[in-house]
Amino acid sequence: MTTCSKELPIDMLYPLNEAAIISKTDLNGIVTFVNKEFCRTSGYAEEELLGTTHSILSSHAHPAEFFRVMWEAISSGKSWHGEICNRAKTGQLYWLNTSIFPIVDKSTGQVFCYIGTSFEITEKKRLELELLSQKMQYDSVIESTDGFWHLDSEGRFLDVSECYCRLSGYSEKELLDLMISDLEAPDHKGDLMYQLSTLNESMNSKVFESMHQRKNGTHWFVEVLISYYPKHDNFYVFLRDISKRKLNEREQAALQQQLNHLKKLESIGRLTAGIAHDFNNILASVLGYNELNKYAAEELPDGALKDDLLHNSEQVEIAGSRAADLIKKMLTYCRQEDENRSDTTLDISDVLKKILIMLHEIIPATITIEANLLDDVYITIDETDFYQIIVNLFVNARDALNKKKGTIKLNTSLVDYPLHICSACQEKITGSFVEINISDSGEGINPAKLSRIFEPFFTTKEVGEGTGLGLSVVSGIIHKMDGHIIVESELGKGTTFRLLFP
Repeated sequence: MTTCSKELPIDMLYPLNEAAIISKTDLNGIVTFVNKEFCRTSGYAEEELLGTTHSILSSHAHPAEFFRVMWEAISSGKSWHGEICNRAKTGQLYWLNTSIFPIVDKSTGQVFCYIGTSFEITEKKRLELELLSQKMQYDSVIESTDGFWHLDSEGRFLDVSECYCRLSGYSEKELLDLMISDLEAPDHKGDLMYQLSTLNESMNSKVFESMHQRKNGTHWFVEVLISYYPKHDNFYVFLRDISKRKLNEREQAALQQQLNHLKKLESIGRLTAGIAHDFNNILASVLGYNELNKYAAEELPDGALKDDLLHNSEQVEIAGSRAADLIKKMLTYCRQEDENRSDTTLDISDVLKKILIMLHEIIPATITIEANLLDDVYITIDETDFYQIIVNLFVNARDALNKKKGTIKLNTSLVDYPLHICSACQEKITGSFVEINISDSGEGINPAKLSRIFEPFFTTKEVGEGTGLGLSVVSGIIHKMDGHIIVESELGKGTTFRLLFP
């Protein structure tokens, strides 16, 4: 600790300018002064450094503990001495032998700033790294990372740390017989050799991310710091396991995707509800006038004109009935008919048997229905909704068979899911469920379309053959019951819907 008047001019440090790299920060680490040697070494102009912190020079070569110890020392009024690896504005790494001194105002006895003086030791460090094969001398450096490699110019291992052996599952002997490409995940083959090939004397280090494959076949994400040493034409590589960080990033992306999906469905729901109500009013008017035309036609004398008018009126009624059914589906999707729901506890085996009898009217004889139903399994749901779910999926399975011979299987079971993803809402599924499994031996669903099948008005059927609301309604009903859906499909082999109810 150095004591001085708070008004001590920084000019007193200028005699050191020719030899030392000097900086001054406030108690929060904000840079308030740098000398010319500091600017020359870092590559930054004075105005770029003032008001920032030393993190602008971070090389990520040191663990967080390194800086925690440093701040703990100077915050308690002690000086700190050590070697720091920084990154210049050009991207090049350089090493400093640094001392940081807390400066105390002698009039108050309080620390009011920190002065750092450094001397560049990059060449010294380079020479040390050339001797890195003497592992015992540098174990503390190597073991501070999650892995270390010493490579020749062809990507062969000359040395590898015990840390990397533990993480990768390979022994040191096994690794020394491998190439770095043998450790890359299949989709990332050649990435490491490409990164090595881009290093030269002018750009002798870089940091990037890579995906590796352990001996047991599992994948993990790695942050890689490579330094090239032209004198021996080889590389020193430090690795850090960033799998947890990557997992968190993926989970955040999945949550954002789920939020966007929910917002999209909410907007479509509002639009659909408005259209359905307006269309319902128009349809009521059309059917009303059609009824009047029917009465008028019945008053005509018998003949071709009367027959034609009554036939036309009947066709309008049929089309109106279909339109009313479509409106009902739209309103069900929008969840506008909750007041008509009557949830009850159903023995699903009994109900499914009744549905199967009814399905024989709409499933052609060329299709075999196989059922394996578990007795005494109950769920709480509106019976009409339950009928709608099962019938809808059976109709989809029938259409997937495309008028060909095939099989539709219906199974019920009690299942536990330790971790799965719902195909409709993308949420994680955990817990115990009643599963109703409906599978067909049809054509399967194109993988490019599989993620969209629950979107309202999206259909894999030909134009005019489907409204695109069926699966949206199924999803809405099941999720209203706090359930989930898992869809598995393979082209040419069929599709399976797993309906999960609490």
